[in-house]
Amino acid sequence: DPLAVSSAYSEGKRAAEHLCTQWHHRHPELEPVIARCFAFSGPHLPLDAHFAVGNFVRDALRGGPIRVGGDGTPFRSYLYAADLAIWIWTMLVRAPISQAMNVGSNDAMSIAEIAAGVARAGGANLTVGIATAPPKQGQSPHRYVPDTSFARRELGLDSWIGFEQQIQRMMAWSRRPGA
Repeated sequence: DPLAVSSAYSEGKRAAEHLCTQWHHRHPELEPVIARCFAFSGPHLPLDAHFAVGNFVRDALRGGPIRVGGDGTPFRSYLYAADLAIWIWTMLVRAPISQAMNVGSNDAMSIAEIAAGVARAGGANLTVGIATAPPKQGQSPHRYVPDTSFARRELGLDSWIGFEQQIQRMMAWSRRPGA
């Protein structure tokens, strides 16, 4: 619902895309490329903010347990920072002008599966704790996973670094002195 308070963030993004397109019509020499960015992992992702995968990596680096704040049912996907850079550069050079493209991974996993993947990557028998019970049957979980088929088809983009390798790289980077 575009009028719902909870839609303000996504409606703001949509309005910005619209303004880019309108600006292009008035100034054709400016060629906007619109990247709809979803969720990412990699170095410099805060390990103590509102990013679930970052918080799970933090918990794993501290020896666990990995804490899921909710019920673990929402779906997310993560594109690694190196893949993100390839996507953005490719889009800047070859993407259609004034046409939005989703940027991210379409490999959907539940938050519980993500936490378990971080536990596996962290080793040392890490456990996962889920704070609340799942919702009643018939309730669909929240989903924040892009459809990237257009970018994949038109520009040949992909997710080259798999999720567990993303986590291993994040952990290795975070363990570096001064990181």
